[in-house]
Amino acid sequence: PIVVWFRQDLRVRDNPALHAAARTGRPVVAAYVWCPREEGRWPTGGAARVWLHHALDGLTRTLTRTYGAVLVLRDATRTSSFEELRDVARACGAKDVYANRVYEPWKIARDDTCEKALASECGIRYRSFNAGVLYEPWDARPDATDDACWNSGYGSVRFFLRACAALGEPPPPLPAPASMRARLPVERRPRSVALESLGLAKMPRRRGGGGVIDWAAGIRDAWTFGEDGADASLRAFLAEGLAHFDAKRADATTARISPYVRHGELSVREVYRAAKAASVGSRKSQARSAGVFLRRLAWRDLAYWSLWRFPHLADEPLRPQYASQWWAVPWDPDPRGRGDSVPRAVSIVRRRWDVFAPCSNDANLRAWQRGITGYPLVDAAMRELWITGYIPNYMRHVVAGFLIEYLNIDWRHGQLWFHDTLVDADVAIQGFMWQNGGHSGMDQWNFVMHPVYAAKSADPDGEYVRRWCPELSKLPRDYAHCPWEAPATTLARAGVALGREYPKRVLVDLEGARLKSLRAVVEVRRA
Repeated sequence: PIVVWFRQDLRVRDNPALHAAARTGRPVVAAYVWCPREEGRWPTGGAARVWLHHALDGLTRTLTRTYGAVLVLRDATRTSSFEELRDVARACGAKDVYANRVYEPWKIARDDTCEKALASECGIRYRSFNAGVLYEPWDARPDATDDACWNSGYGSVRFFLRACAALGEPPPPLPAPASMRARLPVERRPRSVALESLGLAKMPRRRGGGGVIDWAAGIRDAWTFGEDGADASLRAFLAEGLAHFDAKRADATTARISPYVRHGELSVREVYRAAKAASVGSRKSQARSAGVFLRRLAWRDLAYWSLWRFPHLADEPLRPQYASQWWAVPWDPDPRGRGDSVPRAVSIVRRRWDVFAPCSNDANLRAWQRGITGYPLVDAAMRELWITGYIPNYMRHVVAGFLIEYLNIDWRHGQLWFHDTLVDADVAIQGFMWQNGGHSGMDQWNFVMHPVYAAKSADPDGEYVRRWCPELSKLPRDYAHCPWEAPATTLARAGVALGREYPKRVLVDLEGARLKSLRAVVEVRRA
């Protein structure tokens, strides 16, 4: 038999490891190992764990329905991936382990360790494939020459695409295996734990023996998990969203496929081919939007290359001088050991689904996290994030800019919150985005999205705000994004009392706060 080790590739279509194993004609044992200890400093966040639970359930159903196979689940909370793979291989008599590659540096190191240990201790061959990116980091090598570094805008999409041009088109996606041997004698079937025992979707209980706090209900209601849901979302995007993808809107013109790509229910090569095919022969506006979308896929590969090239991407400023930048709320991973030298220090007052994910007692940061800043567009986006585990890409820029440029809060607080609340949380992409938004990344972003002016273009009729901030639903359109400007009689008719039904603004002088942030950045650059 061959053991196929599933990780971030929870699908049967365009799964090179599964396809190669099935083609051998030998029995295939599908396995998934849950080992949070091997996820470095970034264990899977709460929302992503819920998605992972349902993605594994969907993969199990697909394997059973299509091939009569089962997904062997192993819990390596107290062991390691190597030990679990070794035991699975010994139980079924496998001499090969196939897997699709992952690109976080700590996972690459883990895979190298597994490969060597499987060979030296068990005589098991390990073979890996590319299934997660269009161009692998070590193939692209965009900074291989001085010319590329100096003349292509280091860290930009153009910088990356220039390097990929010589590699040609990505290979076409593979079909699902037409058939696959999966049945083994009872005595050779590896032990599998129940999916529920992994605790991925376990909900907390109220203190004192109270009921369950089902914070994931909104996520379950908002999404259809598995390959069927992925395929439906891709088709809907190609039919309705692609033509408007480059529009800066808060609504659903965005591509709601990122969670499926993140967890591997949808192949990035399938997405690339489908978007490219949709742009052929289409009108100019759709072809332009498709081009923007395809560049976004390249941007995704660039993020993975950046994390591979700079393993501290998600933890420390890439430009080290920015470690000295002033922040109203600075970053401190260990607030208890700091002392009193940092003003308005952030302390960890409680922990959510993981010991890694802190919440803060700083008033402005808490208001941003909860969606009660008093700025409707920001609040609507943050509430949508909390309920559904997702917000459109443009809105991610809006809320990130508000946190960094106006509240003057270190970007790492925003990155950590996104990591815990996004169903598509990805260390490479989040680290790359927040670094650039915080001015310390390779491609420093200097655009600022005003929470009111951006709202009038992203949500001109106020529909997005009314959906996620229902307390403002009766306000006229002219005041949906700036209720503080509404006359008292208008507020009264809408049933809105600022500070009661809807919060007052945490920050009134936006321009002053923006200038303070700008001065902090300029001081770093001058120094």
